[in-house]
Amino acid sequence: MIEQNRDAQTLETTGITTDKTAKRNSMTEKTLFMINRLQSYANVVNNPELLESIKYSASDLKKSRDTDVIGICNTVLAKANANAAAIVTYGVTAAMITELQAAITAYSATLAKPKAAKSQTKTATENLTKLFKEADELLVKRLDLDIELFKTTKPDFYSQYKTARIIIPTGGGATSVLGSVTLAGSGEPLKGVSFTFVAETNGMMKATATETSKPIVKKSADKGKFRASLPENTYKVIVEKIGYKKQEVTITVANGETTNLNIELDKN
Repeated sequence: MIEQNRDAQTLETTGITTDKTAKRNSMTEKTLFMINRLQSYANVVNNPELLESIKYSASDLKKSRDTDVIGICNTVLAKANANAAAIVTYGVTAAMITELQAAITAYSATLAKPKAAKSQTKTATENLTKLFKEADELLVKRLDLDIELFKTTKPDFYSQYKTARIIIPTGGGATSVLGSVTLAGSGEPLKGVSFTFVAETNGMMKATATETSKPIVKKSADKGKFRASLPENTYKVIVEKIGYKKQEVTITVANGETTNLNIELDKN
């Protein structure tokens, strides 16, 4: 159970985010082409109402949030459908309109995936904390007591158990946390985002408690990336940057392993 939850806790969401970004780019590219063709048609026939209804730039689509950009693209799609016969001579085929509809549908389907992955990671982290606590209690309240039955009958086994139960804090116990932070919706890397790691020690991690008593703060670099070396523990991570909504997540790191932390921030 611990290994299963550990694997889920370190779930890599980069692939999901990359797929989402690619589908958004495809949708916006098709939408911008359609806007261009509709504007050309509206100018020729002197239709200011149509021009005003599709008055969107590449910047508008890039900066808009997920649901907003889908709304814009659907508006343009509706105008293309309403003027489908007229814009054929402006280079717009029925197949192009269908492709835009498919691109909007494909992008809309990606919106729930990162949330589902994050929910799975959060649940696994909560499970790990509980499982570690239960394992620690089993060791202390049962096995550490019952082992005395074997002190004389099986001295080798007794000695091996006692040796295995010695917790040795080592300076080389640091493990890596690799993180990235992007703007929700666009996938744009965010620089200067603060990640504050606050240790949440429990019975199995007392050996490192003194090492992690103070919060550890890291900031994302130009490409929204950062690396942190942390002792084995469970951490509450506070993610914040002026102008963006603060987030709090929990992660568990283990010796000799790399934990991935990928965050999407929304603007205020």
